[in-house]
Amino acid sequence: MLQTRLHITPYARRHRTALLQLCHYGQWTHQHLDWHSPAQWIDQPAAQIFLAWQAGQIAGYIGLSPVQDGAAWIRLLGIADGTIPSPIIRELWQAAQAQCRQRGASQVGLLMVANWLSVYLRQLGFRCVDDIITLDCTIAAGSEQSEHSAPPPARLQMRAATDDDLPHLAQIDRLAFPPLWRLTAEDLWQAYRLSASAAVAVQDGAPVGFQISTRHHEVGHLARLAVVPQHQRRHIGSALLRRLLHDFKQRGIRSVTVNTQHSNHPSQRLYQRHRFSRSGLDLEVWHRQLEQLG
Repeated sequence: MLQTRLHITPYARRHRTALLQLCHYGQWTHQHLDWHSPAQWIDQPAAQIFLAWQAGQIAGYIGLSPVQDGAAWIRLLGIADGTIPSPIIRELWQAAQAQCRQRGASQVGLLMVANWLSVYLRQLGFRCVDDIITLDCTIAAGSEQSEHSAPPPARLQMRAATDDDLPHLAQIDRLAFPPLWRLTAEDLWQAYRLSASAAVAVQDGAPVGFQISTRHHEVGHLARLAVVPQHQRRHIGSALLRRLLHDFKQRGIRSVTVNTQHSNHPSQRLYQRHRFSRSGLDLEVWHRQLEQLG
């Protein structure tokens, strides 16, 4: 009986190979849609990772992003083949939740990439609160123009983003999105580093919006589009999107995809005006509010 008891420990570097093998080859795994591979992500000092041990072997793992503005994401979660998931997930979550609360987290999210997790998340008090939907657009002549095109502010300037812009982009991102959806500085840098196109909108000398996009062969992906709240509804997002579509068309990219929340109706209207339509590739967003330490 003693051999079957679970033992939870923080991740240490000496566990790296065993953890990555379970991440890559285990049947019951969850990996967040991420800018970093698991191998890159687990090496980040601020990552919150716990391992479950049973009879001297890794029986499961959980990894959460660094807490930012009171929010964190479950980035990695997995159970070894041949084990019983429920008690392992429960004990891993208890350890991760305690650390999140110590670091000031009030909420945790999970993007449901692996549907097998839903029954266990309900047991932990998570609930489905939204969907991430995918829209796509075929780039053709004139597709960079919206159906109801309106000019941006007269003094708005567009230019390619540079390394020096990253602190400004991080601030715009923080203002434009609620805590759960804000990019960490590391994720923003990684997105910029991997981008095929990154542009900044500047109003009166100050950055007020940006877009970061990637490319895979002939398909582009708009990974991030943000405008500071006081400059929204002034067609700045539309101007950034038109510039991107024109740039991609000039480079021979045939289609572009984008993700947004089902509940974000202004975002959907922007993309629909530029002839984007839903592809049907939706992912559930699960959420758990954490009780505050008393």
